[in-house]
Amino acid sequence: MKNIFFNILFCLIFLAAVISASAQSGKIINDEIHAVSLEGNLIGDSPKRSVLIYLPPNYDRQTKVRYSVVYLLHGFTGRIANKTWIIENEGLRMHIGATMNKLIAAGKISPMIVVMPDGSNKFGGSFYTNSITTGNWEDFITRDLVGYIDKKYRTLPKAASRGIAGHSMGGYGAIKLAMKHPDIYGAVYGTSTCCLDYYPSRMPKMFFEEAAAIKSWEEVEKASFFARTFLANAAAWSPNPAKPPFFAVFPIGKNSEQDVAAENAEARWLANTPMWMVDQYRTNLIQLRGIAFDVSTKEELINSIREFSEKLKRIKIQHAFEEFDGDHINKVAERIETRIMPFFSRTLVFQQSSKNASANKTK
Repeated sequence: MKNIFFNILFCLIFLAAVISASAQSGKIINDEIHAVSLEGNLIGDSPKRSVLIYLPPNYDRQTKVRYSVVYLLHGFTGRIANKTWIIENEGLRMHIGATMNKLIAAGKISPMIVVMPDGSNKFGGSFYTNSITTGNWEDFITRDLVGYIDKKYRTLPKAASRGIAGHSMGGYGAIKLAMKHPDIYGAVYGTSTCCLDYYPSRMPKMFFEEAAAIKSWEEVEKASFFARTFLANAAAWSPNPAKPPFFAVFPIGKNSEQDVAAENAEARWLANTPMWMVDQYRTNLIQLRGIAFDVSTKEELINSIREFSEKLKRIKIQHAFEEFDGDHINKVAERIETRIMPFFSRTLVFQQSSKNASANKTK
């Protein structure tokens, strides 16, 4: 009898420990959304998009609690797309779930939901831009996705409680979308953000020429990284339904000489460049609760990101800018843990408990 008693006691203690550990860990859901904004794109990409969603600890138990949300946009990653946030041994070498659990358990950030959509396409990346060629990605992220998340999950459905962040192409998307939609996002963080100061005439013409020489989708797979990037840029920023199979025009003419079509394409690229957009959207930028971005000291993007910071200073837009030691990808996991998520925890508005609300009323 004594042994049976101790066995039962051990089982109860073990079960309590398992339940406690489970309550202290969040979870990642692989959801899917049918994106109306992506229907009818000319390259035939599916409007059904994978969305990874991190739900914080006790989400299922504390059913009256609503959460702030951070939308996390991935870079130009091709097939693995939003999976880069959860693959520890590839790409960015991180697992967003483990990172969030660690930060929340340590009390370094408030519990929040993290939404990670698949922003890839047949070219390798959408650049989160509306395009007749690739679909209306800006509308998908800001309208379809936000509406879906607010309807299905317990969010705080207001701009002050939504943040948007991203790496590289994702940083570009985050900054541009926050700049254009302060009614949807209250704060933004871009890490190693590309394309802030995108002058086609200053870029290596060899990659434009390589991209322009590609004639089939089979050749896209064999092209260099930069040629594929420029092809994706053209599909997003200078689409043309009369130019199959990629339905895009390049900002560099034949033999690297400018022609009318190329000049028109270059103007459209610049119109999608945040450096050129900030004056137009200065009033929107002022409405944001927080703007932050960073760059490593060992990547070519550093000069354009420094210039972007200087431009914001000149038009008196408050922001935080930091340079760190590293390359384009090797510190992304660290930045998310030590900078990005703490930034949103400080900047966004979270639900107050009744106890805290009563305390605030007495102050």
